[in-house]
Amino acid sequence: MKNVFLYTLLLVILNSILIVSQKLGINVILFTLPLLVFLYYYLKLNKLIKNKKGLLFFIPIIILSCTYFIYDNIFREFNIIIIPVLYALMFIYVIDKPKEVLGLLENIIKVFLKPIEYIGITVKNSLSYFDSKTKFTAETKKKIKAVLIVIPVVIFIVWLLCIADEIFANLFAGLADLLKDISLGNIIYRLIVMVILFIYLNGVLMFTLNELGKKEKKINKSNIDIFTMKILLTALNVIYIVFDIVQIKSLFMHSVASNINYAQYARSGFFELMLISLINFIIILLAKRSKKDKYNQAMSIAMIFLTLIIIFSSFYRMSLYEQAYGYTLLRLGVYVSLITEVLLLIPTIFYVLRDKMNVLNYYVVIITTVYTFINLFSVDCIIAERNIKRYKEKNDIDIEYLSNYYGDNIPILVDFKDQLKEEELRDDLEFYLNNYTDENEKDNFLEYNISRNKALEALDDKNIDIKSYSNTNSTRLEIKLPDNSSTGYRWKTKFSNKGIVEINSKSDYSNCPQDAVGCGGTKIFTVISLKPGQTKLVLEYIGPNGVIVDKKVVYDIIVDEYYIIHEKHQESEI
Repeated sequence: MKNVFLYTLLLVILNSILIVSQKLGINVILFTLPLLVFLYYYLKLNKLIKNKKGLLFFIPIIILSCTYFIYDNIFREFNIIIIPVLYALMFIYVIDKPKEVLGLLENIIKVFLKPIEYIGITVKNSLSYFDSKTKFTAETKKKIKAVLIVIPVVIFIVWLLCIADEIFANLFAGLADLLKDISLGNIIYRLIVMVILFIYLNGVLMFTLNELGKKEKKINKSNIDIFTMKILLTALNVIYIVFDIVQIKSLFMHSVASNINYAQYARSGFFELMLISLINFIIILLAKRSKKDKYNQAMSIAMIFLTLIIIFSSFYRMSLYEQAYGYTLLRLGVYVSLITEVLLLIPTIFYVLRDKMNVLNYYVVIITTVYTFINLFSVDCIIAERNIKRYKEKNDIDIEYLSNYYGDNIPILVDFKDQLKEEELRDDLEFYLNNYTDENEKDNFLEYNISRNKALEALDDKNIDIKSYSNTNSTRLEIKLPDNSSTGYRWKTKFSNKGIVEINSKSDYSNCPQDAVGCGGTKIFTVISLKPGQTKLVLEYIGPNGVIVDKKVVYDIIVDEYYIIHEKHQESEI
């Protein structure tokens, strides 16, 4: 492509406008689509498309990019890594068909690291390209160079002088007002990102053109000793047969010794079993690399079916564990991994039975499809709904399983908060929801995310009307309560949302006669606003034995954008 530098420059500028210094949202797919169009025409123009099926990787790339616009969950962090890997796989499969796992992994690493070697060439070619496009005389080029050097130095010196002398700084007050909305640091940051991305993207294109897919010297694969593999497969299969019989009898048929707790027994070991099933995959693939032998082939098939029972056992144990302790993303991930393993066993059977089969391609397709498919669901909503259902059935829930600082499940949690019977759990959930509100602002168009927007709308609907609160017209709120610390009684304070206000206290016994023992006084609490937000202040009167006595005082507090405190309080008899 003759104008490859120009097109990459346009993409880099587009990236700076859409992505840099922005939250990830609809801007991801807005950048992905022109990038994919550019890559397609680059590959086509340079006749690098040797396997059109490799272009199918465009589908998961587009789907995963769209999730930044639709969902707001932990997968947005994973996809920062997964999407570039899919780009690497697209290049590899379009230009060449990998046949070995190690070869594929090596090529993925090369796609990411090899472009660094092209930094010098990229800079040199870029300068030559732009020099050919600019019809400046030598004298004009000299003046442009001087200006580019002098202006940054002058700006830096003037900035230092303004800091050193206030009167001198006043001379530039008008200019400062004009440029007050322009951040010099942000401009420098964007320029640095643009330069790095421009050089790296061109390096990737040069690597794919010059090196990727080129035939290298074949490395002789060392065959596994057939006798060693026979013993290994036989020994493991015997162990797995015994283990699977134990699983069928004890786990599935509930037949265990009287001294063993079935519930505790069934809820353990799922991670270890999942690891064993992965090890079995490796052993089966290694067995295929040994010389063709019908015995090893039969043992490999047997191991596949024994592994299937192990996977079912792990799946069943995890389901029992979830029922007992609740649902989390990690536990849901175990299910997805186990289902993926079952799907991978299908091409593995054909791989063992056939002489020639590129099983790696099937593995890549299955893993990519499963991962993309799970991204189409709001996993946080699934986890929240299942934990809430479990709470309604067993009256047991862990709020930490629901609070992950993403927006997908926020509308569900807002409705669930009022259903919680336990005040401590309700306060914990309210604290999390308030934190989410404080840390997330309304998105601009480029950052727009459907789930995040719905979450903020749900929280806004539940916000209390500030007009119903008493306006203190101050950043401080003073609370006076009766107190008598000489009796061992004291006031205890707690907040539903920490960090919105702070509280100081002092005791006043000025009304007591001198030397009066046991005379009551006043406890004065001073609440000071720290940042805008909403919180609940609970003051509990605690006896010497730690039990709440007499009454507790509850203040609903809102700190507005001007740090003014608005309050509404009520006293509840104990």
